[in-house]
Amino acid sequence: ADARTRRASRQNLMSIPYTPAVSRALRKVVQGKARRGLFAGKHIKFGNNVSEDGGNKTRRKWLPNAQKKRVYSELLDEMIPMRVTTHALRCIDKAGGLDEYILNTRDQDLKSVFALELKSRLRMARAEARADT
Repeated sequence: ADARTRRASRQNLMSIPYTPAVSRALRKVVQGKARRGLFAGKHIKFGNNVSEDGGNKTRRKWLPNAQKKRVYSELLDEMIPMRVTTHALRCIDKAGGLDEYILNTRDQDLKSVFALELKSRLRMARAEARADT
C-alpha cells in the first residue's frame, strides 16, 4: 500500500508546476491526510490531560475537525469532494467561495498536493474563460 501511495503522490506532483514555493509548501506538511484535502494550516496538536486532583499527566493529541464535504467550484462548474476542516470552510466563506480562496491563497499556505492541483486546474479554467470572452 505504501508503494502505491508514494507512486500516486509522485504522479500528482508531476501535474503541479514546480516552483520553490511549492517545494516549501509540501515540505512543511506534518500530517499525511493534510496532503489530500484542505486543512487551512490545521494539524495534529499534542499535549497532556492533567487530572484535577493529583495533577497526573497523560499524553494525548487533538485532531483537526476534518469533514468530508462537496464544495462547489464556479469556474469548473462542479461539486468537488474533499476532506476539509471547519476552519477551512469558514475561510472559503470569507473569501467568497472555493475558487477565490484557492486562487488568492499563497502556495506555501495551502500546504496540500490536492489544493495545489486544484489551483492549477482553476487557473487553466480561468484562462479558458477569459479566452472565450
